[in-house]
Amino acid sequence: MYFDVHMELGNYTLAEQYLDSLKNMSDFGYMIRIAKWNDYKGDLDTTINFMEKARTKAELSKNKDLMLWSYTNLGDYYGHAGRIQDSYSHYIKALEIDPNNAYAKKGIAWIVFSNDKNGVEAIRILDSVTKTYNAPDYFLLKAEIADYMGDDMVRTKNLDEYFTRVKNTAYGVMYNAYNLGLYIGETKQYDSALLLAQREVANRPTPESYSWLGYSLLKNGDKEKALDVMGTYVYGKTFEPALLFQAAEVYKANGKNERVKELKGELIGAIYELGPSMEKQVHDL
Repeated sequence: MYFDVHMELGNYTLAEQYLDSLKNMSDFGYMIRIAKWNDYKGDLDTTINFMEKARTKAELSKNKDLMLWSYTNLGDYYGHAGRIQDSYSHYIKALEIDPNNAYAKKGIAWIVFSNDKNGVEAIRILDSVTKTYNAPDYFLLKAEIADYMGDDMVRTKNLDEYFTRVKNTAYGVMYNAYNLGLYIGETKQYDSALLLAQREVANRPTPESYSWLGYSLLKNGDKEKALDVMGTYVYGKTFEPALLFQAAEVYKANGKNERVKELKGELIGAIYELGPSMEKQVHDL
């Protein structure tokens, strides 16, 4: 648990120390955490290798909860690796255990949207989820798909649903990163975005939080300070495509064309993860 907490807070040196103290290659809990650690370091092949070992252990134990956890996480990792059929089959395995698993259905909806470009079917799948499962981010995903399809009515309806649900104080700060994206991309409240990004950095100084801070500074016209934040806290410290895109925009604004070219190459290879809506923005870098 200390490893999990320190990973969330961005205390990676401490997280690694706790992970080293746990080392036990026959323990499911250790294997999924060493997988997470390698994902953080950008070593996707090793991440998948450890998750496959964890899946085997879960299947041998016939523990359905652990099998479900393994299948949905492998579905994600296979998707990141471009192994779309493997990703799909693991989400299906999860649904064979739990036919109502919202996360697996969301994973399949993403495949249908990002790989197959079938927005109508993707929204149909997500609609079946949100009849009984009301996590705000599912409505935000539906809004993104509707925007790509040019269906402004469905987009607006789902944005409204998101804003209604995210007001629930029980969520705490869970949806701050999503709200930052909306402040910048949707409502253009750049000053609100900057204040929220500063709070996020104070709460959990991760590369993600700093990336939002740098991006917010850029949108507020402080491109030099944004460059300093990205160079110090983001570049080389994360492999998340969405964050690399933000960094690329900051580097572009500062005329760092070689860095932009390098990041653009990585981002073109990550279009599946970013989604069809981002494809033009990546090519326009």
